[in-house]
Amino acid sequence: MKKIIPAIDLYNGNAVRLYQGDFNKIKIYHRNPVELLKSFLSLGVDLVHVVNLNGVRPRSFKQNDNFKVIKSLIDEANNWGLKIQLGGGIRTIETIDKLLDWGLHKFIIGTIAVENPTLLNKLILNYRDQMIVALDFLNGHLKIKGWTEESNRSLDSYFLRLEDQGVSHFIITDISRDGTLSGINIAPYKKISSIKQDNTKIIASGGIINENDVHKVLQYTDGVIIGKALYSNNICTKSLQNLIVNYNPTNLTKRVIPCLDVKDGRVVKGVQFNNLQDSGDPIELAKFYNDEGADELVFLDISATIEGRKSILSTIHSVAEEVYIPLTVGGGIKTIEDMTAIIKAGAEKVSINSAAIKNPDLITKGAKKFGSQCIVVAIDAKKKGDSWEVYSYSGSKPTGIDVLEWVKIVVEKGAGELLVTSMDRDGTNLGYDIDLIRAITNIVSVPVIASGGAGTKEHFIDAIKNGAEAVLAASLFHYNRMKIQELKDFLSNHDIIIRK
Repeated sequence: MKKIIPAIDLYNGNAVRLYQGDFNKIKIYHRNPVELLKSFLSLGVDLVHVVNLNGVRPRSFKQNDNFKVIKSLIDEANNWGLKIQLGGGIRTIETIDKLLDWGLHKFIIGTIAVENPTLLNKLILNYRDQMIVALDFLNGHLKIKGWTEESNRSLDSYFLRLEDQGVSHFIITDISRDGTLSGINIAPYKKISSIKQDNTKIIASGGIINENDVHKVLQYTDGVIIGKALYSNNICTKSLQNLIVNYNPTNLTKRVIPCLDVKDGRVVKGVQFNNLQDSGDPIELAKFYNDEGADELVFLDISATIEGRKSILSTIHSVAEEVYIPLTVGGGIKTIEDMTAIIKAGAEKVSINSAAIKNPDLITKGAKKFGSQCIVVAIDAKKKGDSWEVYSYSGSKPTGIDVLEWVKIVVEKGAGELLVTSMDRDGTNLGYDIDLIRAITNIVSVPVIASGGAGTKEHFIDAIKNGAEAVLAASLFHYNRMKIQELKDFLSNHDIIIRK
């Protein structure tokens, strides 16, 4: 999944742009950065690049001219599940811990990566997944301290050195193009793409002038930062929206998904995976939800893995004939042949859980055959100390696997979506496990479906604001305690983009 990332450069509390990093060539574009952030949110943006230009000055982070603005931006982003990556003036672990405590998604370092190798090693050890190293180059050589000093290091060699040390996320900026609207320089990104490790993520920055530049550079990178092209309207709001839909379609519209847990041909529902009670016929319920306006439908044959049998293909086929919305099917899927049969029966996606734990390469094989968008990895999570443990076999067997480590593995293997169920909250109507949702969405970029615990309309908003791309419920809908269209109207009235 490619990221389209608008930039907000802060100077003295305003959103500005520089020309090639020159503070003598500065232009103010917006005097209220929080309102600017909100405008990006309304377009479906889910990640914003913020640069603290005042960070060049050697003073403490609290004394920085943008301190209050940065706090306000992070607070506003957290209200809506938006993510911020921030660079500029981040020089100490104390500052990093404060920013992460506030809810910052990722912090960006530049100069200290070059000048303080001891601190860099500590950051790699403790913050690897939350850290981005910015490599700003001019004529193939790095510049530091806000682009004011040469470092005498080449871009390519220093990139490889940092990668070998364990850095996995980079922003690479061509200073000669930044803020110039002169067009992207593809060559350095193409070269880095050819030498980098498979799991290393590269974001491009500098010189974007139009949509064509975005398409070109995303052939070789995982994301692109867009600044002056937005503010000068070279890329208008409609074009930005089109780019987001093209590269990350789930950003724009959040989804409401009923779940049919099926056992012995009947829909069932329990509490915390126990005391299952009959909730109806799967075909009739599928027809009902299709007519009620559900965005998708998840069909889980919950006893298939435990009983060692395959999903009931005839039932899947009957459900698929009755609905016109995407259908995801899970339960008893162990092989590519199982996936093929289910997709042929009418499903758009397959969900795997226990089989993925036994054989993670099944995720990769499925993604290569059907596309990542068809492969959903279901994760049944139960609180264990300060983290969560993965359970298999419909929540009956603890695996000893840490959930946060597992989500990183399955995404690297090719999962296109995660269905995350809190076993502690399942069927309780006490609300989703927000800490779990936030922890997962902070470290992966694929869509996350929140499951387990919904009891009120506000619970759905909480999940979405904390990063969920979709919200799933069962008993609320099955027992008619909440109508899908009423929920959608409520979400829409709270500024969440939803399909009517």
